Amino acid sequence: MRKTAVVYYSKYGTTKKYAGIISDELGADLFEARNIKFRDLKDYDTVVFGGGIYSGGIGGIELITRNWYKGLNEKKVICFAVGIAADSEENRQQCLDINFKRRFVTDAEEDHGREDLSASELLKEKRLPIRCFFLPGAFDPCKVKGRDKFIIGITKKMIGDSPEGKYLLDYFNKGCDLVDTGKIKPIIEACLQHHI
Repeated sequence: MRKTAVVYYSKYGTTKKYAGIISDELGADLFEARNIKFRDLKDYDTVVFGGGIYSGGIGGIELITRNWYKGLNEKKVICFAVGIAADSEENRQQCLDINFKRRFVTDAEEDHGREDLSASELLKEKRLPIRCFFLPGAFDPCKVKGRDKFIIGITKKMIGDSPEGKYLLDYFNKGCDLVDTGKIKPIIEACLQHHI
């Protein structure tokens, strides 16, 4: 039987909720990212990582990206990102670029089968081949403090009167709960697929 770890980074609880359900569905061990090191994942065949999206960055994703070439690339790694603006394809692509584009990527999908990679090719930014799913989150303006409150204030000013951003302003001002646990099904299926 394959061993699976579900690791999550959650500030306000939504990602933790999703991670708990995924862990239960898979019979996996559940860890909070703040309490785990890469060495703790060595005995697992599959690692599922979930983090909230904060200003485009996936919280705690460094656990995965910094350790990719230290052995995680030999495991099945699946990520999920939770946010209130993850429904837009443009936002998803931006999130993927922010979190998974790196230099010296030697296993990018676009290079699969190529053996003629020059040094200049390695210097180009390419995306790490990590599968990432997006899940709808929640936002409670009463829970936001400190730096997050400051960032949201700046974001509100940037959105201004933009019709495209009106829904975000409503979420920021009134809060929202977009959580849909039915959306984890593709993550479960991806975890259960045979790892090649």
